[in-house]
Amino acid sequence: MKEDLVWLEQFQAQLVAKPNLSPAQIAADLDLLFTNPELLQLSFSTLIKRLIESPIWQGFDYDNNPYKALCLQLSNAIEAYNQALEAEPAYHSRSHFKEVCLGITLLVAQQNSPTPIGASNPWHLSVEDAWLLLFSAIGHDFGHPGMMNAVPFEIEKKSIEQIHLWLRSQNLSINFIEELMTQVEIIILATDPTYLSTLLKIIRNTSPPPTKLNYLSMLMVEADLLVSALPARGVALTEALATEWQAHYPDKAQILRASDGRLKFLQHIAFLGPHAQRLGLNANRIELIEQLQKSKPISS
Repeated sequence: MKEDLVWLEQFQAQLVAKPNLSPAQIAADLDLLFTNPELLQLSFSTLIKRLIESPIWQGFDYDNNPYKALCLQLSNAIEAYNQALEAEPAYHSRSHFKEVCLGITLLVAQQNSPTPIGASNPWHLSVEDAWLLLFSAIGHDFGHPGMMNAVPFEIEKKSIEQIHLWLRSQNLSINFIEELMTQVEIIILATDPTYLSTLLKIIRNTSPPPTKLNYLSMLMVEADLLVSALPARGVALTEALATEWQAHYPDKAQILRASDGRLKFLQHIAFLGPHAQRLGLNANRIELIEQLQKSKPISS
């Protein structure tokens, strides 16, 4: 018997039933969702299995969809890889993987609710686009060492190579693998934190207009940042990242823990797409910035 993610369905149903919820209320509900005991107890691969079976992803299913099996199999491979580690990174662990995959699910779910984001909208997701995002979310930090990039895209490229090697171990055609990886590579490379400013400029620019893969990359980054921008869970994740960095980058860890560290983070990021807008993510980010600025000590 299929086990539904009732708490996820209840959250989405409330968004539809109460379209006038404030960004702060949605953020509070998201905080509760991402600290739900059932979510915390589920393994990464079990969560992916249940997400795939959920009404949200069933609504994006299509004939001969190769992604359902690939998403589950990749999550199993990553689960096994991380289980074999002596210790997972404090932040870039399976907990983070779960949060990003749930984040992309929440964003994708806004496509048809309450008013469809139509095909004429450049942010519109085809069914293939949606599954490509889930696959990328599952693998985006595959093998993450808990370090910072010494050169741009260093860790992202290693994750891409891990996915590529895994795909080559499956019974798939070379053409399929190469076509898939061409897209996955662009999306995952965009998750390098130092690339965010460039990506935001691309999305905000109208000449030349962003490409479909630019929009998909932005959605992936929004999913990657979503939980870190929440009022309560985001604070805990900031501390987790500082812990991860402490041994190798104590100065960077101290900056994260500084009184204005979270303020600077929230000022640096942005949520631009209509999917994120329906979750009130950017409006909530702005509200949090204003709150932190008001509470900031006045320097003498």
